[in-house]
Amino acid sequence: MTEFAGRVTALLLLAVMLSSCGSQRSAMTEELLKAPPETLAARVRLREAGIASLVGKGSVAFESPEMSGSAYFELALKKPDSLLVTFEGPFGINAGFLFLSGQKFVVYNGLENRVITGDPNSHSIRSFIPFDLSLDQIIETFSGGFAIPDSSPARFTSEDGNLLLEYHRGNRTHSYWIDPENTMVVRYLVRGDDDGSLLEATASRMMEQDGLYAPRRITVTFPGEEKRISIYYTSLELNAPNPSFAYAIPQNARTIQR
Repeated sequence: MTEFAGRVTALLLLAVMLSSCGSQRSAMTEELLKAPPETLAARVRLREAGIASLVGKGSVAFESPEMSGSAYFELALKKPDSLLVTFEGPFGINAGFLFLSGQKFVVYNGLENRVITGDPNSHSIRSFIPFDLSLDQIIETFSGGFAIPDSSPARFTSEDGNLLLEYHRGNRTHSYWIDPENTMVVRYLVRGDDDGSLLEATASRMMEQDGLYAPRRITVTFPGEEKRISIYYTSLELNAPNPSFAYAIPQNARTIQR
């Protein structure tokens, strides 16, 4: 076989494989569209419930009109509400950590040798994180798993190869785009009563481990406030048996109670 013929054969095989994948995806989409929307929502919740903990490493970047920056981090997460993120700045400098649980939060700024502690309500969290995120939403941001309401959606359709579930909660509309192959939420959008976007999250670069899926890249954007947080995992382990939430605070650190 000549080199040209080999290339043609390879291209044909690739085209057949892509066509097969597309047909399989379309079949999955059609199958799920024929079922009640609650069936898809239940599959998403069941898959998400299969991941109890995460450990990983990566980088996080944030942008806002007031400030911007990036850092490397190591993470331990255990659902429903335990999170420890240790940050490392340039040249391996210990930049601090963030610990969250259902009872308290602890934030240590290594550059200023300052620690902030308090109750994990939304007001307290906003005092040190420049994003309007609750404890649950912070956990979702780092895990890439966005919770679907346990109620009937107002709308159920397909869009751009994904399945769309839409819910009305108060004066806000919550939309979830779901990949039919792995039932992962790949896009989440919150709109206000004026139809303006309040929050948009995307999840991509999916990894698979023992039949479970999680995204390596998560981005959360607040369009009206021109704020964004982006997380990228260079390594990620699902259902790590014993994630450690141990942390240490220097005795001479300045303490602020919220």
